[in-house]
Amino acid sequence: MDLRLLGPVEVWSGGRQVPVGGAKPRTLLAALLLEAGRVVTADRLIEAIWEEDPPPTARGVLQTYVASLRRAFAGAGLPDVIVSHRLGYLAEIAPDALDRNVFERLVAQGRHAAGRGRPEEAAETFRKALGLWRGEALGGIGGAYLRAEAVRLEELRLAVTEERVAADLAAGRDEQLIDELAELVALHPARERLRRDLMVALYRVGRQADALAVYQQGRQVLVEEMGIEPGPELRRTQEAILRSDAALARPARPGGRLPRQLPSPLPDFTGREQEVAALRDHLTRAGAMPICVISGQGGAGKSALALRAAHEIAHAYPDGQLHVELRGTTRTPAGAEEVLGRLLRELEAPGTPLPLTLEERSARYRTLLAGGRRLIVLDDAASEAQVRPLLPGGEGCAVIVTSRNRLAGLSGAMLVDLGMLPAGSAIDLLVRIAGEERITGDAEAARQIVRQCGGLPLALRVAGARLASRRRWSARRLAERLADEQHRLDELAAGDLEVRASIALSYDMLSAEEKRGLRRLGLLGLPSFPVWVAATAVDSGLRAAEQLLEQLVDTSLVDEVDPDETGQARYRLHDLVRLFAGERARAEETAEELSAVAGRVLGGWLWLVERLSKAVPTGAIPVRVAPALLHPLEEEAARPALADPRGWFRGEEQSLIAAVELAAALELDGLAVELATALSSVAFEGSQYVFDDPFTSWHRTHEAALGAARRTGNVPGEASLLAGLGRLYYERDFYAESRRYLSQALSLFRTAGDVRGEAATLAALGAACREQGHLAEALHFLGEARPLWDGLADAGALAHVRRLAGTVHLERGDYPEAWADLDAALTLYREVGSSRGAGLTLRNMSLYHRARGEYGPAERLCEQALEIFRGLGDRLMAAYCARSLAKVQIRIGRHDQARRLLEEALGVTRTLHDRWGEACTLRTLGELDLAEGGLYRAEARLEESVRLWETLRLGLFRARTLRDLASVREALGDADGARALLAEALEVFRLHGSREHGELSR
Repeated sequence: MDLRLLGPVEVWSGGRQVPVGGAKPRTLLAALLLEAGRVVTADRLIEAIWEEDPPPTARGVLQTYVASLRRAFAGAGLPDVIVSHRLGYLAEIAPDALDRNVFERLVAQGRHAAGRGRPEEAAETFRKALGLWRGEALGGIGGAYLRAEAVRLEELRLAVTEERVAADLAAGRDEQLIDELAELVALHPARERLRRDLMVALYRVGRQADALAVYQQGRQVLVEEMGIEPGPELRRTQEAILRSDAALARPARPGGRLPRQLPSPLPDFTGREQEVAALRDHLTRAGAMPICVISGQGGAGKSALALRAAHEIAHAYPDGQLHVELRGTTRTPAGAEEVLGRLLRELEAPGTPLPLTLEERSARYRTLLAGGRRLIVLDDAASEAQVRPLLPGGEGCAVIVTSRNRLAGLSGAMLVDLGMLPAGSAIDLLVRIAGEERITGDAEAARQIVRQCGGLPLALRVAGARLASRRRWSARRLAERLADEQHRLDELAAGDLEVRASIALSYDMLSAEEKRGLRRLGLLGLPSFPVWVAATAVDSGLRAAEQLLEQLVDTSLVDEVDPDETGQARYRLHDLVRLFAGERARAEETAEELSAVAGRVLGGWLWLVERLSKAVPTGAIPVRVAPALLHPLEEEAARPALADPRGWFRGEEQSLIAAVELAAALELDGLAVELATALSSVAFEGSQYVFDDPFTSWHRTHEAALGAARRTGNVPGEASLLAGLGRLYYERDFYAESRRYLSQALSLFRTAGDVRGEAATLAALGAACREQGHLAEALHFLGEARPLWDGLADAGALAHVRRLAGTVHLERGDYPEAWADLDAALTLYREVGSSRGAGLTLRNMSLYHRARGEYGPAERLCEQALEIFRGLGDRLMAAYCARSLAKVQIRIGRHDQARRLLEEALGVTRTLHDRWGEACTLRTLGELDLAEGGLYRAEARLEESVRLWETLRLGLFRARTLRDLASVREALGDADGARALLAEALEVFRLHGSREHGELSR
């Protein structure tokens, strides 16, 4: 348990913050913790919460607050720290559970070390104490009672800062202190001790005039603002500087100094528990010199992690800690000779001359480190070559290196590849920067900000800082501003923190070839991609592209993700890197170059989809693509897709959608139309459950491409997409809407003189009419399509039309015509090698035999079809075959087998949201229940099926179910009800010209 008052009042457990409510419950908790172990009266607590204006129900509300705090502690698995007393309440806690107590203990230890002449130890202890602070004491809550304690703590904090500075001065860290002291003096111009120490530090580095100017500025402030002269200590320091008093010189320390160079860790460091633990364990192990390399994208928090781990293990390296900024992401990285000079000045007695050559400096450095235990932190390294001369020569020391590059060439180093913050830690970081109420008050907006920042700590810090600096902004408002990708990087800037600038440092380090590759991958905007996409974008071979991607992975600008189902390696750009790279692409390349890049990549996908349509026929009308749009790839790129088409489509789903949308945005209407149309024929329609969410994917691609086609006046493309949307609504069982889109497409195809498009749309209209029970209209459209396909000599399309016509004839009871069409379709499908088309036809032939009472052939053909669809992995059509087989088994009395098949089929249709199949399966289950005498079960199933048919507006299928329901009602003794249902069904059969009308009229 971690109780915090040195900043906003917080409770933490196991690395996660415990919500304790709003300002008033936190005020109550703070008042108890400040008096931990002592009873605080109820009146005192009421005064702390409400000051002089408590409500009449204050005592009751106080008890409510106590109860809510107890629930919060219990919910986090913490012990109850609030104990009731007859006079009030008290907090019972372990002393070190409260950060104020830890702070005061460390301050006492630091003062003890300073008093015994150990300034390095004192400075380090003071630094740890100050590192506990996260902001204003108590977070600004409470009335006068708590504010007085907050003021006391803030004054103590400043006093300890002064003592830490004095200890650092005594340790000889003059040059490192100047910038910090200048800032502290500017913030606290009347603090004479800080001003004195700044004067001493400036004097020691040879800046006597600057030191005297600091005195004059301080005197002016004191005289003008307070009407007093500087105190004696400040005046004595000025006089000592004027006479170059030797007492001001840096104290010499025999045997060199014990360096304590680690900067303070971030007070709001969040998460990374596993990484910190791994670093701590590796860096404190016995034996050989441990080296840890922390790599990751700019802004991932590498330096913050290194400092957190370094401070945690500093005690294991009592001979000192060195910290060097290597400037690896700048145009002038620090050279080894320069860095060794700085390190030797720190390690040796003042005035010791430096060796002249790199070899001599490196040897002296290793000699000084030998036999001691020192920790070296090398921050922002550019390469292995920059780091190697700075490594100690043997056991005893440890090294932490941070770099945007992976530095895999450092032998024996433990590599920590730092990824993004998990969502929970990201939310916690926002809370610590912007405040709990503003983040947890709109949890969904906070999660949206985390997603928009991609979990990148720098981006989260900027977002939190923007909220913290704009008190009127809500988390929702910031999320809405970040939602615009075009301006997201503009929004992610606050003060000197800027995501765009951070990414630019990495970009500037790349070669021209690497920059071009990153730009073009950013332009494409894909969620993930295989190697061939990069190869096509930069117009190179697969091997060269793979090498390029690995170089970008090493610079932490590209991530390698899990392989897809086909085993292909896949890569991705972090969303913010993608936005930056897209910006650079539009700024550094011409519109013609960018269109050419997109054209090649989309042409590659189109080529692959066409190859799949030929290799794995779907049974639908095959896709035809304009050859000029195809961009053939190396055969190696096609091999995974051809080996596992379904796995390939699932892996590429989101990227294919993004590709169509990119083509539409770039006004590449031909590519957008062709790719969207090809996908609907191969990935959606033929076996539409290749994708996890096929209907959404289908709609997104078609709407994007349709917009581009209309903007550019591409009438044939518009017709193709309208036809595709018609097929989409057909697959979703919205047949009236399907016919509306198909009719629009048919008119445009005829206007454009596109015979193939016209023929395909006529076939689709025939299918839609068949499902609605408009059998005469279905034969009309299919009859018009057939001669067109004959003229186009397309056997696969002709097979599709003949099969549909056969099913319509079967619905009408025209058995000779039905068999002729189905037999012809099966022959054509087998000629073109379409196993799926053959499976569809075999199932239809099974229905033909069942309708004629020929159950043996019906069962055999249905089993053949079922085997085909199971082999293809087509769950939906396998369920349809199982239902058809179950109907045969009901007819021949195998009820147990039938029920098992039907229950499985019902589950599949519901999982895949196929309402047509669900209604059919419910009807068949009702027939089975009726056959077994389960009349009430049968009635319930059939009534549910009727309701679905009514929702789908399919009168013929509703009538067939009413016919079965009439049989149930008759068996239940409701003869009048049965006759009414049967009469209603018979009228529908008559209107549709279905075979049932002839059967029931005899």
